[in-house]
Amino acid sequence: MFELNCSGVIPGCDRVIRAESQAEVIRRAVEQAKQMGVPSITPRMMDAFRDGLHETAH
Repeated sequence: MFELNCSGVIPGCDRVIRAESQAEVIRRAVEQAKQMGVPSITPRMMDAFRDGLHETAH
């Protein structure tokens, strides 16, 4: 299981995004950002998603 705390990555987001794969966490984070009104996903934001992603013991 992988997770990303989107606080500090997506403005105004306080969710923790969890999924079975890193790719799915990133996909969900991109979708969350769009839902929160982020007009485009910048390379810096993608780097922040990757940097904040970590594997959990679940």
